[in-house]
This record gives sequence, C-alpha cells and structure tokens, in this order.
Amino acid sequence: MLKFSLYLFISLLFLSQAHARQLALSFDDGLNPTIDPTAPHINQQILAHLKSKNIQSIIFTSYIKIGDNAGKDLIRQWDKHGHIVGNHSAFHENLNKPEILAKDYIKSIRINELVFRDLKNFRRIFRYPYLKEGNNIAKRDQVQHWLKQNHYQHGGVSIDASDWFYNQKYLAYLKAGKTSHIKRLKQAYIDHLLDRAEYYDSLALQTLQRSPQHVLLLHTNAINGQFLGEIVLALESKGWTIINAADAYADSLYQNFSPNIPAGESIIWSIAKSQNIESLRYPAEDAPYERENLLKYDLDDHKE
Repeated sequence: MLKFSLYLFISLLFLSQAHARQLALSFDDGLNPTIDPTAPHINQQILAHLKSKNIQSIIFTSYIKIGDNAGKDLIRQWDKHGHIVGNHSAFHENLNKPEILAKDYIKSIRINELVFRDLKNFRRIFRYPYLKEGNNIAKRDQVQHWLKQNHYQHGGVSIDASDWFYNQKYLAYLKAGKTSHIKRLKQAYIDHLLDRAEYYDSLALQTLQRSPQHVLLLHTNAINGQFLGEIVLALESKGWTIINAADAYADSLYQNFSPNIPAGESIIWSIAKSQNIESLRYPAEDAPYERENLLKYDLDDHKE
C-alpha cells in the first residue's frame, strides 16, 4: 500500500511537471504622444503593472506607431526598466497583401533597426505585423531568409488574442461614460484571454505533445494599461506561471517560421495548420468571434 501511494505521488508529480503552464507577456507597437495625449499615462500604467509583479517583458515597436522622438522616449522607458525591445518594422505593413513587396518589407525592418538599435536592450528579434508572414512562397521565403542571414530570431507568439477589439470597445464606453459597461467588459476581456490561453495550450498539447513556454500577444493600449494587473492575477489563478520574455524565447518553438501559404498566425496555429488539424478559424483571432462572449455579458452593441 505504501509503495502504491509513493508510486501515485511520483506519477502525479511527474504529470504536473510535464504540464507546467508558463507564459510570458509581449506587447506590440508602442504609443504616439503627438496624436494621443493619454499615451504617456498608458505607458506608465503598463510599466507599473509589470514592475509590481516583477515581470520582464518585451515590446515590439514600430516607428510609424510612435510618431517621433516623443514616442521613442516612451520606448526608452521600457528599455530603462529592463524590458527587451524588439523589431516590428518601421511601417507596420501586412506581408500577406499582394501589393507589399519583400524588398520593401525588408527595408522597413532595416529602417526600424536603425531607429532603435541605440537602446541597451534592443535585440534582433522580429515580430511580423498582424502575424502575417507572406501570401506566396517567394515572398515568405525571401523575408525568412533575410531574417536568418541577419541573425534575427522569430518573435512569434503562441497565444494570439483580440485585445485590440476589446480596447476599441473600452475606449467607446469610456468616452460615453458607460461605467457599468466597462465593469462587464473587463470581465469579458479577462475571460477572453483565459479562454485563448487554454485553447492554444490545448492545441500545443495536441500538436507538440507538450506545453511550451508560451508568449501571449498584447498591445500597448488603454485597456491593458487599466487592467493588466488583474489580467496577471486571473492567469495565475488558473495555474499559469508568468515568466520573463527572455526565458520564453529560449524555447525551441520560436525557431519555427510558418511553412503555410498564406503564412503566419500563432506559431501553434501554424504548426496545427501544417498538420492538417481541422476546425482552425482564419484569421485566427478576429472581431466576429467575440460576439458570443459579448452576449454573455450583455455587451452586444447590436441590441443597444
């Protein structure tokens, strides 16, 4: 009986370690104080949340998104706080659009590096805007080849989400003074992120037979400035351990580039697509998918 109990304990311990769920936070774009007077406040809020939880994150910044030196000053704050600064291209273009040429796209990556390479924590790690990696083989391979030749790591994500959509609704409710809507939206948003984390982790177990060191895609926006602390607490309550971005990107998963056409999306999604896993929605995360979640919290604008 004692041997059986010991065996059971060891088995459960092994299973818990085999499916230890780890997640890093990553942020896209940066903020532009010249067009948004709240940008410095949002930037400070996000950094304060990260500092309070002792989280080292990564920001993939795009020059067109920050505007000018005032925007770069906000990125410098990330750098000073010890967060990694990655490359998100200067012009934030969608590589899956036919009119976007590989040579111009590569030029945009090079320009962005020139803007940010003076920062102490700038790293040659590139995230494709919109997570789109090319609409044809030649374009996909040309950009991937350039990145590899120039020692760029793929700044992919494993957990994709629609925080941009919830941010749009948050700003609309804030402008309209709909306080009760914002309270419900906060919970709807947190539930959305928890759901997406569960989904992509389950997809990883199906395709990789393991739970990787996940990277969650977020943006530098108002809703995350307001609720990031509660988002972290909610993830931790569901068994997620928040890890540093540098540790997450040490996972071999992020050596992968998309083999698909059109190429892109979450790395986990891309692997599932290449394995012909069924029922993958495309684009993987988009506004229409959120209507059911909004209805659950009585936030369907079509009813108002």
